[in-house]
Amino acid sequence: MATLDVRRLRDEFREPHELVRTSDGAVLFLRHWVASGGSRSAILLLHGITAYSEPYGKLLAEDLARAGVDVFGLDLRGHGRSDGVRGDYPSGERLASDLGETVALLKDRFATVVVLGHSLGILSAAVAVRQRPDAIDGLVLLSGGRQVRPGAYAKPTARAALKALLGVALFPRRRLIEYRRTGMVGTDDPLFNFRYSARFFSAIYGMSPGSVLKMMRRNTIDSPNLKALGKRDIPVWLGIGDQDEVFAVDSARAFFDSLPFGRKEFVVLPGGRHTSCPPGTWTPLVAWLRDRFPTMPHGGAGTPGP
Repeated sequence: MATLDVRRLRDEFREPHELVRTSDGAVLFLRHWVASGGSRSAILLLHGITAYSEPYGKLLAEDLARAGVDVFGLDLRGHGRSDGVRGDYPSGERLASDLGETVALLKDRFATVVVLGHSLGILSAAVAVRQRPDAIDGLVLLSGGRQVRPGAYAKPTARAALKALLGVALFPRRRLIEYRRTGMVGTDDPLFNFRYSARFFSAIYGMSPGSVLKMMRRNTIDSPNLKALGKRDIPVWLGIGDQDEVFAVDSARAFFDSLPFGRKEFVVLPGGRHTSCPPGTWTPLVAWLRDRFPTMPHGGAGTPGP
């Protein structure tokens, strides 16, 4: 596949967006879904593995913007329309800086900043909390759990397993690790990633590449970055679809119970899958936002409808 010209893609993008110019000179793409009627609150949406910000518009960002909150979707470095080597991250420290600088940009403009992490984006959200606990007012965690459903990922072939081992041991920067599961979306979208380096996973999980590989073999999610959650007692909302193909409701509940927050709410989303939800799904989330944050618009206007 030809190398993507992300600078051209940014220049040609005509929907609302902003650019985050990082302290090391990179440019990160920040998609903006503008709130109906203006807002003093912002949600920073952090995407899952393989993805980028734009597909989250139809999933939930457009509904939240209609409800009166500005939503900003960050393309992680090496994803979507952001700079960087596709499917790679220089280090965990650089990931933390990228997220912290993005949070700071939003906090300068909005009274309330809530970070929303979907799937692997939950780990990015944890890094953001660790980096800027003073600037984050709440967390929304979607489609995550401690234990992956049996069969969610096909058992790798011997050749694929060998490639992964080589990537961990010898070539941490090369994109030798292929990410595939049944029912994935974005396979026909060139802005999705399906190949990753070992050091990308190391940066996201906050572990050595070898430790990440051992964890993945157990089909469990156990990252030191998650231990950063709870350093500050902020409101947390965790949602899981009852049809999620990757994490069962019980697994999500176990993750929720482990979160060291006093103000937290667990919601099962009827009909929700890992990357799709039926109309009306986000009404409970909008109600929670309005209840918890006085800067959120109140009243019936803009509430997501069926």
